[in-house]
Amino acid sequence: MAFVILSAGTTTSSKVRTLSAKALGMTALATVGLALLAGLGIGYGIARNEAPVVQQTVSVEPESKFVINRVGELAGRLYKLESEAVQLAKRIGALKDYEKRGKGPAVKAGGPEAKAMPGQGGPMIPPVGSTRAHPHVMADSVDDSLSALESDLQRLENTLSSIDHLALQRNLSYMAFPSRVPVSDSRVGSRFGNRSDPFNHRLAFHSGLDFPAPIGTPIRASAGGRVVFAGWRSDYGNQVQIDHGNGLLTRYSHASKLVVNVGDVVTPGQVVAMVGSTGRSTGPHLHFEVLKDGEFVDPESYLNLS
Repeated sequence: MAFVILSAGTTTSSKVRTLSAKALGMTALATVGLALLAGLGIGYGIARNEAPVVQQTVSVEPESKFVINRVGELAGRLYKLESEAVQLAKRIGALKDYEKRGKGPAVKAGGPEAKAMPGQGGPMIPPVGSTRAHPHVMADSVDDSLSALESDLQRLENTLSSIDHLALQRNLSYMAFPSRVPVSDSRVGSRFGNRSDPFNHRLAFHSGLDFPAPIGTPIRASAGGRVVFAGWRSDYGNQVQIDHGNGLLTRYSHASKLVVNVGDVVTPGQVVAMVGSTGRSTGPHLHFEVLKDGEFVDPESYLNLS
């Protein structure tokens, strides 16, 4: 097979050329091969000229790791101490006092106090990234500062431990203090002191407080302690006596039912009996007494009736 090519020369003459298929194929193949070789050469050159990617890693000195670990440990201890301090403040009622002390008089702008800089201090440690100080000198300064902080935290921990012990003792004393009203949702009927006797209408001494309530209403311990009596006592009817220590004793009389026994340890607010009208009584109520060192005292000086 042959291809006929018309070749135009001048305007007056033209030539007819014949090209075989085999020759045309060889020419095309050679052209493609040259193109492939050129592409490979260009790609190889680009690959050689590209800068290699270097993975950069930040190395941390062993001393720096140690300092970081110590700072983290101290921060954790400080956070724990702050939480314990807040809880202790709430328990002993010191938080409000602290807030009041913190609200001091405002400093007027432009006054002599305003010109003074706030209190500042601390060790002289070069800034992070500074190259003027030797690393070991900087590490020693940081180590001294952290050691001082550790000592301060240890003293603070010891102080909080002492406060916690005192708060625990105070809490135990409060639990044994008869300040809780023994009958919920009840008004005081007859108060402590001289009054007209409800039976003979003569002047007589009333040794406690009366809390009128329906029969079966729970009677609760005004404080924690040990039951030293639970039974019948003529004028008092069914009665419970609780010893709270420190010479304090409470009595719950005229009960319709007793739910504790001698020797039981009761907690504040625990039900010890049910309201009734047993003994020398004109109707269902609780006759509540407080004795200090064997003598009657006004229960209102202990109870929180507000």
